[in-house]
Amino acid sequence: MENITGVSFDGVHSYKDWGLKIKSMKIGFPDVKDSYVDVPGMNGLLDLTEVQNTNIVYGMRTLEFVFDARNCSYKNWPRLISKIGEAIHGRKKKIELDIDPSYSYEGRCSIDTAKTNEIAAEISITCSCYPYKIVNYTDGDEWLWDPFSFVDGFIRKSIWIDIKNAPEWTIVSIKGWPYNEPLRIQATSAMKLKYKEITYDLVKGINMMTQFDIVEGINELQFQGSGSVLITQRGGML
Repeated sequence: MENITGVSFDGVHSYKDWGLKIKSMKIGFPDVKDSYVDVPGMNGLLDLTEVQNTNIVYGMRTLEFVFDARNCSYKNWPRLISKIGEAIHGRKKKIELDIDPSYSYEGRCSIDTAKTNEIAAEISITCSCYPYKIVNYTDGDEWLWDPFSFVDGFIRKSIWIDIKNAPEWTIVSIKGWPYNEPLRIQATSAMKLKYKEITYDLVKGINMMTQFDIVEGINELQFQGSGSVLITQRGGML
C-alpha cells in the first residue's frame, strides 16, 4: 500500500483504513490559565499565574485535520462518513501523527463533511485535547527503532536499582519532563522513599506515587532499605 502520511485514532489510520489524504492540519496551543489581580496604587496588574501551582497551568488544545476522500462518489459518501462517524465522532481517542511518532495526544473528536462533486469529498476532524502530548513509551518499555525520532526522541532506559546500604540513603536521580505523570515504583521489598525531605513508605510490589509530583529537570529520589526498585516514568511536552 502507498505510504501516505496520516493520523491514527486509537490505531485506526486515516489513509490505510479510510483512504483519506491530508489537505491541511492545525496543531493549536492551549490557552494559559492566567490570573491577575488589580492592586490599587500598583502599576499594571499583579501576576499570580504561577503562584498556586509553581508552574503554568493550561486549558485544552485543538487539533484540526482536513482530508480529501478521493474516488468517493455520491453513492459511496454516506457509507464512508457513517463508518468514520461511528469510529470517532464524540469519542475520546488516542491521536497519533505520522509526522511526530514518538508522542500522542488524547482528546474528544468530532467530524464535519462536505461534498460538491462526484469525485471527491472533504472530511474535517476536530479534536479537543488535553494540553500535553505524551511520550508513547515509558522507561520500562522496549524501544521500537522504526518510529523513533533521532531529532527529539528520548531514550530513558530503566534498570533495576539495588538498594542495600541501610540505614544510609541511596540517591537516584531522574530527569523530569515538562509534564510528568505519577511515578510507578516497583520494589522487591518494603522500604522507604524520600523526596524533597518528605518520607514515604513503599510496599513490596507496585507503588503509584500520587502523593507528589516530580518537576522538569533533575529530581533526586532517596531510598532506604534492602532490595531493588524499578522506576517507571512517563511524561510529555507541549
